[in-house]
Amino acid sequence: MNIIRLVGLGSIVGVVVLAGCGSETNDGPPSVRFGDSICAECGMIVSDERFATATIIEADRGNEPQIFDDFNCQMIFESKHTELTIVDRWSHDHGSNEWMHMADAWFVQSDQLHTPMASNIASFLTQSDAMAFAEPLDGEVVDFDTLWNTN
Repeated sequence: MNIIRLVGLGSIVGVVVLAGCGSETNDGPPSVRFGDSICAECGMIVSDERFATATIIEADRGNEPQIFDDFNCQMIFESKHTELTIVDRWSHDHGSNEWMHMADAWFVQSDQLHTPMASNIASFLTQSDAMAFAEPLDGEVVDFDTLWNTN
């Protein structure tokens, strides 16, 4: 009798734990295993945290992250898959490597900035950080809408 109760309790705990795991992935930035996760566009291993981006798409089982090793891959992927519903976009702050919403970010474009797939773009949480980074690289600082609509 006690064994049956323990098995039942274990099943309930397992279901609660699994339900909690799914909500984290759907509402926040994706989990990336640097050196192991694969870019959804080019198939390369995502290894440089400073340039990793993500597009969250609406899927049958909830929101699904698409991980990219560079801004170029993200743009190419989205232009190929216009049928997808975009829920959110994420990028890493170049200085802190923290995830941030791309819509809130500032971007530096510079030919002197070498990125995994040659976008030459780095993202920053603040405009002042972007401007300080851009100056020695003779880079241009733009907001998300400007960047997305010109590339």
